[in-house]
Amino acid sequence: MIPSVAALPRSPEMALLLCCISPLPTPAEVAAVDWPRFQAVVTHHHLLPLVYRCLKSAADNGAAVPPEWLAFFKQQAYDIAAFNLRATGILRRLQRLARERGVALIPVKGPALAMWAYASTSLRQFEDLDLVVRPAELLVAVELLEQEGYQLRELSPRTDRQRYLRSRQDWSLQRPAEAPHLDLKPVLISHTLCGPESADYLLETSRRIDTGDDGDLESPGPEAMLLAVCVDGANESWPKLSAVADVAALLANHSNADWTGLVAEAKRLGQWRSLLVGVALADILLSGPMPSVFAEAIDRDATAQRLALAAARLLAAGRLPRDEGVQAARFAWKTRDDWRGRLRLLRRLLFIPGAADLDWVALPSALYPLYAGLRPCRLAWDAVRRRPRRICSGAGGA
Repeated sequence: MIPSVAALPRSPEMALLLCCISPLPTPAEVAAVDWPRFQAVVTHHHLLPLVYRCLKSAADNGAAVPPEWLAFFKQQAYDIAAFNLRATGILRRLQRLARERGVALIPVKGPALAMWAYASTSLRQFEDLDLVVRPAELLVAVELLEQEGYQLRELSPRTDRQRYLRSRQDWSLQRPAEAPHLDLKPVLISHTLCGPESADYLLETSRRIDTGDDGDLESPGPEAMLLAVCVDGANESWPKLSAVADVAALLANHSNADWTGLVAEAKRLGQWRSLLVGVALADILLSGPMPSVFAEAIDRDATAQRLALAAARLLAAGRLPRDEGVQAARFAWKTRDDWRGRLRLLRRLLFIPGAADLDWVALPSALYPLYAGLRPCRLAWDAVRRRPRRICSGAGGA
């Protein structure tokens, strides 16, 4: 079996952070903590609400948490709770408007995941709203949002929308000077990993969930949310502990979920190994409960074990990565279930132009196929400029 976090080298700050986000009650050791460094680590990993909850409990039980740092985390947690409440209201309103137009806006992550994982919108930190939309309805959804004052953030007005729609990439919109921004997705997480059938799966598994503020959201259930978090982790090579905490919380708080059914869906969608890696990573770092259907599969998949252990080592070491596109693509490649999935990833990653490519060089519509040759050049240039970095002492990191 893969080792637990106890076998991995980690700083006092990382040990405290893992304690704070564990789904199981764990004593918080605060004596040796470098608090400015701890704040930098927590901020990077988007875990301020969970950390405040843990530190408040520890302080109430006599732990020597410095009052000024407890006050800092309290203020941050309250600010995040207020932001999340506003975002939940915006999401609820947009879902209602979309239904009136015959369009389904289905949230992945964001406040819906917060409710499934933590039973509270205030305990999960997020910055945007990811909404899955059927490809056939996506342009209608964009038009609706533009009528509501939202503007495309990355696509130029000259972009051929029908052509861009066929690439199955995200559409990012925002109201001027208003947060959060919206990412409309015609597939689950990323066009490099997923096909349109993944959007159908999310829509078919959606149900109502009470958000605890006299309202509700239409959202995929905990099984689909777990798959979304794990595929997102595969897409980005698990750069933040917040996603690991989400996996552990979903597993711990939904013991009666249909995990066996999820296994079948993950295999059908080509996301089986992504799912196993996410569950194994949560087991290594947070030692939460693991359903037997996952434990048995992880024991049989040496590749999933290696990928989870590699991600766990980097996270436990406190590395703060810059946007490492090459590393993330390599990790995503290894999570593919078969060569068909790997070739799909390679083709779409290297040759399907994204918003950055369309903005980098403006070509007339007749020359659009040339973007397939320009994109590898831009990706190579971006890779040369990126370097990893580590979290250092001080509030701002390094």
